[in-house]
Amino acid sequence: MNGFLQSIPMVAVTVLAFGLLIVIHELGHYLAARWSGMRVERFSVGFGPVIWSRKRGDTEWAFSAIPLGGYVKIAGMAPGEEIAEGDTSSYSHKPAWKRFLVILAGPAMNYLLAVVMAVGLIATMGLREPDQSSTIGDVISGGAAERAGLKAGDRVVSAGGAPVEGWKGLVEAVRSHPGKELALGVARAGSAPGSLPEAVLLRPDDSGGIGKAGIAPNLRAVRAGLIESVAMGFRRTNDKAGEILAGLGQVVTRKQKAELQGPLGIAQEMTRSARAGAAPFLMMVWLISIMLAIFNFLPLPALDGGRLIFLVYEMVTRRPVNQKVESVIHTVGFILLFGLLIGVTVFGDLPRLFRR
Repeated sequence: MNGFLQSIPMVAVTVLAFGLLIVIHELGHYLAARWSGMRVERFSVGFGPVIWSRKRGDTEWAFSAIPLGGYVKIAGMAPGEEIAEGDTSSYSHKPAWKRFLVILAGPAMNYLLAVVMAVGLIATMGLREPDQSSTIGDVISGGAAERAGLKAGDRVVSAGGAPVEGWKGLVEAVRSHPGKELALGVARAGSAPGSLPEAVLLRPDDSGGIGKAGIAPNLRAVRAGLIESVAMGFRRTNDKAGEILAGLGQVVTRKQKAELQGPLGIAQEMTRSARAGAAPFLMMVWLISIMLAIFNFLPLPALDGGRLIFLVYEMVTRRPVNQKVESVIHTVGFILLFGLLIGVTVFGDLPRLFRR
């Protein structure tokens, strides 16, 4: 019971942080809509029944019962919404390029937030990144490495009798031995200088023909002055976005098995990082902000990226897309995405939670 009570503040921090990321996303849509001369009827923090609201100008600012993100309601944006013919402040009566900017602004805001967070971390407590050595930074509970007796701080010096060249070499050795025994030479954490490596027998888990050990690299904190941190913040954010896109590419080409996480899994990771301290937690928020930007840019129905595809078609052909057709496509896309979300939660997040 005490453990549960102690976990409540961490869960609350996680909910607030994730909700803030969604609100920032919606703020991007709101600011772009107002700049474009569109009428925003409501900006809500949270979903569900409104528990408090106040109207300023044309916009109702509201707090709703479910504190997971928020939404903006732009006049004329909902399919089938009746708008007066002379209402030039509605979304549907604005040129396609302005509607494009309004949709684009949401994920762009998440990317901008990630850059600002990276700059702030580099200028203060440091932005953590892998040090590229073969030193183990974290051992995942229940994984092959834990079963073999590996611990954080251990440095792998050889694998299969061959010297290990940094973290990349260790990963390659593990990936090439799915379900097979791999002899490691390990310099134990805290061992005296000059001590002989200890022999450890690792059997990586077989994940779709790829070996998985359940380890994470050692991290070092990168710090810089305020001016230098601006350039580094952009660079580190772009590098991480590139890594995520490369991973997606490998999943699409079936070179890597997809390891999906739903809201529950993401919340677990955020809560875990919050317990580890401010720096790991802010790093996790930074990473999720990048992932939200990329996810929403994907050209899938019901996502911002899917809407952008229709707007690009309209700008190129100078013909509006049939609203009923677009509405059906987005509705079907939403149902499929929601079904995937439920499936990942039920068959992925929950089993992982009960295994811990």
